[in-house]
Amino acid sequence: MRVRVLVILAVMASIAQGGGLVAQQTSKGLRLADITWQQAAELLRPDTVVVIPLGAGSKEHGPHLKLGNDGTLADYLTRRVVDASDVVVAPTLSYHYFPAFLEYPGSTSLSQDTARALTVEVASSLARYGPRRFYVLNTGVSTARSLGPAAQTLAQQGILLTYTDLAAELDRASAGIRQEQGGTHADEIETSMMLYIDPASVDMRLAVKEFNPSPGPLALTRRRGAPGTFSESGVWGDPTLATRDKGRAVVEALVSALLGDIEKLRRSAPPAPSSAPASPTAGREGPSRPPTEARPNGCTPGDERIVRQMADAFTYYWSNADAEKLSLMWTPEGDIVHPDGMIERGRDVIRMNRTALFMRPEYRGSKHPLTMGMLRCLSADVAVADGKWELRGVSDEKGKPLPTFEGQFTIVARRGGEGWLIEAYRYTQKPSAVPMPVLQKRPGIPGGL
Repeated sequence: MRVRVLVILAVMASIAQGGGLVAQQTSKGLRLADITWQQAAELLRPDTVVVIPLGAGSKEHGPHLKLGNDGTLADYLTRRVVDASDVVVAPTLSYHYFPAFLEYPGSTSLSQDTARALTVEVASSLARYGPRRFYVLNTGVSTARSLGPAAQTLAQQGILLTYTDLAAELDRASAGIRQEQGGTHADEIETSMMLYIDPASVDMRLAVKEFNPSPGPLALTRRRGAPGTFSESGVWGDPTLATRDKGRAVVEALVSALLGDIEKLRRSAPPAPSSAPASPTAGREGPSRPPTEARPNGCTPGDERIVRQMADAFTYYWSNADAEKLSLMWTPEGDIVHPDGMIERGRDVIRMNRTALFMRPEYRGSKHPLTMGMLRCLSADVAVADGKWELRGVSDEKGKPLPTFEGQFTIVARRGGEGWLIEAYRYTQKPSAVPMPVLQKRPGIPGGL
């Protein structure tokens, strides 16, 4: 209420003086950059919600979008929030944690620790004047890896910080719209959003499709064969499918989600500082844990997304007979247990066996799609996923096409230094009148391959 009163007073004073603040008459919020320190002293109270926009000032977005794309998005979303919500907006964080794009000239990134410290110090410096609730209007995905630890650090100071889980919100908003095979960067959805927000910044003549599945955290590379996901253009997805109407639907849903997050934050109690007696549930639930940071079982929506993408990556690598990349989806000691009890143990064994398999005429051109079903995180670093598998395009030794084989699978995924990888893969097969072709024998594997 205090913010709205000051807005009205500022507008009335500006009108009386012939000033240019008339456009702010209907806004419920204010930006710190637009007021004096005396006004800030009145606004920055314990019940104030402070919004901190976060948008990369310079980060590649393919040949058809500008380096300042995220900054433009953050500025637009901030304007919508200021218009609709009683908040105080801090200056935008234009540098943060964006490690996946540094091979493309003009892209910038801080280290994960520096980005965390930046977020903490900005919030802490404003909290000294009274506010205890901060919302990072986050337009990045990798940024969450710094924002989560920042929220935990601030909670020890009695400050509640939450942030936009952009990947999860865009997944929800685009569920009935998205047509592309996959992707999250300069793709169909992001390009559609910019066609709605700032069409002059988009050159659809230069939009290109480029998508290779990424089983772990996205790291784009311009060097073919180098570690990471190759993308010559810097695109990860299919922006050629973008339309302004899609962008309108996604952006309006995202704005609604942002406003919902802010109101939820406004109603939440800040955590007790660490010097106060800890609650029995501290660290497990309650307002000190950012609601968008993790599910109750410790797995973030971003983690779930990465684990689910394993199915697409497996399908893609198999279709391309890429035994090397397929094997790298497993941990060094990960295994596959076959229905007859045969075990392939270790990434090297899985690679060698797939290499031999893809050379056999029976399996050339075969497709092995996985479809994820239920996914459950047992902890922040361990997840279990169930689903269905198919094996198509296989022939017998004489070249006669065989029917499609199918069954169920279970994956145990674990997060380590290389990101999320498969620790264990188990599968069962539906009864079939025709057996699958037998793999060649390989020494050292129980049961033989």
